[in-house]
Amino acid sequence: MFKNKTKIIAIFLVMILLFSTTVVFAENTTADDGIMPISEDNHNVQNSTENSTNTTTSSNDDNYKSHDVYLVGNNITIDYVVDGNLFVCANTVTINSQIGGDAFIIAKNLTINKEGYVFSNLFVCADSIDIKGVVYGVYALAQNLTISGGYVYRDLNVSCNTLNVNGVVGRNAFVNCYTINFNTDETNNGIIYGNLNYTSDSQISIPENVVKGKVDYTPTPVSVEISVQEIITNFILHLGEFIVFVLIIWLACLLFAPKFLENASSYVGKKSLSILGYGLLTLLVVPIACIILILLQLTANVSLLLLALYILAIVISKSLFTITVNSYVCSKLNINKNIGILGMLIISAFVVGLLTTLPYVGGILSFVITVLGLGILIFSILPKKVKNNTEKVSVDKKEVSDSKENIKNNDNNID
Repeated sequence: MFKNKTKIIAIFLVMILLFSTTVVFAENTTADDGIMPISEDNHNVQNSTENSTNTTTSSNDDNYKSHDVYLVGNNITIDYVVDGNLFVCANTVTINSQIGGDAFIIAKNLTINKEGYVFSNLFVCADSIDIKGVVYGVYALAQNLTISGGYVYRDLNVSCNTLNVNGVVGRNAFVNCYTINFNTDETNNGIIYGNLNYTSDSQISIPENVVKGKVDYTPTPVSVEISVQEIITNFILHLGEFIVFVLIIWLACLLFAPKFLENASSYVGKKSLSILGYGLLTLLVVPIACIILILLQLTANVSLLLLALYILAIVISKSLFTITVNSYVCSKLNINKNIGILGMLIISAFVVGLLTTLPYVGGILSFVITVLGLGILIFSILPKKVKNNTEKVSVDKKEVSDSKENIKNNDNNID
């Protein structure tokens, strides 16, 4: 449950990076979760961007913002009502007023004083968080989070080092932390009215009556170290899978595409540069073509078919490269029988699989081999130029004419 909650925090961080600029254009949004809005009047949606550096953000002329507010600075204090969402990126942030929507904050220190009231959720990433006022819901990443007599109206979702509960959590608390401290004073005691679900290295001693619901403890997952024997076993298994897959593709070519195997050795040499170009072009152009076909709507089915063929081509590209290299090697070694070719193919697949798993350079080699395999596939499918056939016919006619002339000369010599 807690892991799902933290996804919202990750989305919040992305939103802060998008909105923390000097000029922002966005529409106002309001929370609709049973909370009464600050104002029921309809206002024109506007945007406000206020920059502050080493000074307190305050406005004597305008104590009410009817739209979203975006702030970037060093020390920022919010002491005016915000009837909208609040986005802040600063060193120190202090909230002394009402925030009608959500508050998205990245800061070193965040303090919500007693006058502070966040009517919706608080999404925050900070070193230190101190809640003295009221917050509807909290999603936080922090070093230390303290509820100092404050009130979290609904759920508390936090991943931190230390959680100090000296106030009230209205519903459930989902906590990933090292330690949790509860204030048990009668005048200002810490209490969670719902359930406490926490993850920690070791079980924490929770005082009685501070959690009205259930307490659920989950140990921190311990990373399992993989032994050298397991690493070697996994490597051998992956290498074996690659060799078997190459053999399957070779058998399929032997049955359904024997001409490809006959011409495979010719793809190595002068044609290699052209094949590399075909592979790169296919790798880049096909996804763009698929997107264009999807946008045209009428050709969406064609796009899906093309995308499926594209993925299939990438899957078999390394195998086609291995088969091509093996054909070239067999032609140089005068290996013509299928049994000999099969034996060399196993060796070739082993070498290619080994090269693609090398540290640092294995990824680069795997990419190059994939591109070359795509190029080989495209080059073998494309129709050959008719020019080659016409040249061959002209050469044959020339040889016939030369042979006739030679016969005529021989007859003259006999006479």
